[in-house]
Amino acid sequence: MDERLLTAWATRFRDGDEGSFRKLVDALTRTLVAMAYRYTGDWEWARDLTQDTWIRVHEQIRRYDPTRSFVSWLHGVHRHACLDHVRRAWVRRESLPGDAALEHLGGEAPDDPSVDVERREFRARVLDAATRLSESQRQVFVRVDLEEADQSQVALEMGIRPGTLRTTLHFARRRIAAALIANEEGV
Repeated sequence: MDERLLTAWATRFRDGDEGSFRKLVDALTRTLVAMAYRYTGDWEWARDLTQDTWIRVHEQIRRYDPTRSFVSWLHGVHRHACLDHVRRAWVRRESLPGDAALEHLGGEAPDDPSVDVERREFRARVLDAATRLSESQRQVFVRVDLEEADQSQVALEMGIRPGTLRTTLHFARRRIAAALIANEEGV
């Protein structure tokens, strides 16, 4: 979908046109559900998080700056909603990300339930280690490694150079690896 058209709808919605909000919802919901699914591994949770995001957008549209990309702003709102969901301890216990999300951390979904449990535990440790990153490192790590977003697009959305993004991602991965090793050694 054309970014200019989406931004125009967002601006009209910001000015009080509810019909433009419906157009935004229709145009972008599938993308947001897919993004949330990468965090949750559960389609119901993904749809719920997407609905929560649209509620937040409706409530916070006055904060949107029409001179900037609406899609980037929307993805930021949605990403924060997804991260909040993942951070909640009870969510970690009840519904760790499913097999589709686990593919990013160890291959295809296993037939052996014990391997699946190990992958889920590993993913939980990675997510816990990610909470210790700086905000920019966490955003880059989540967008590039977990959401598999294009690095150039992430750099553009974050307003940083691609080289800076790669450096930030490198240090984020190193910190996560060090945290995992320290956890494994009991340090």
